[in-house]
Amino acid sequence: MDSVSLRYPMRSLYGDYIRALVGVVILGTPFFYAGGSPVVATILGTLLLLFVGFGVRTFVRQVTTISVSPDAIAAIGPFGKRVAWADINRVDLKYFSTRRERSTKRGDGWMQMKICGPEGCMQLDSSLQQFNDLAAKVAAAAFRNGAEMTDTTVENFTTLGVTVTFPEEVAE
Repeated sequence: MDSVSLRYPMRSLYGDYIRALVGVVILGTPFFYAGGSPVVATILGTLLLLFVGFGVRTFVRQVTTISVSPDAIAAIGPFGKRVAWADINRVDLKYFSTRRERSTKRGDGWMQMKICGPEGCMQLDSSLQQFNDLAAKVAAAAFRNGAEMTDTTVENFTTLGVTVTFPEEVAE
């Protein structure tokens, strides 16, 4: 994977846009009619802001491009970040299921990967184009750097089909 640009496909963002819109409509309508009750207006307004924020977050994902180069991974767009492969010091790969039983193969959930370096973290989810290839590259860099990873993160990499040897295994 040399110098590629990845994006979140629009089809994966449509559901989030619809959820944000439905939340805004359902909460926005009573919010504008709750003028007589400050408590109700505050509760509805707070929930309304959550859905507006979710919509803005979805838009930011839509306009952000993930650039993968031989020396770094970078999010180009609003709130952009860059982490050099050699600077990765922590990786978290979490699986979120929409069903009780864990099955990443059936599409019953999604994964979220957090990549951290000395200057901050970036977060990507499995709807990103070529996510598995990117996860393999991140895992290789993380193992090479001796980055902090939980057992769950290593297990989730294995679930994705990413096999990486530990640095002490390579030396033997």
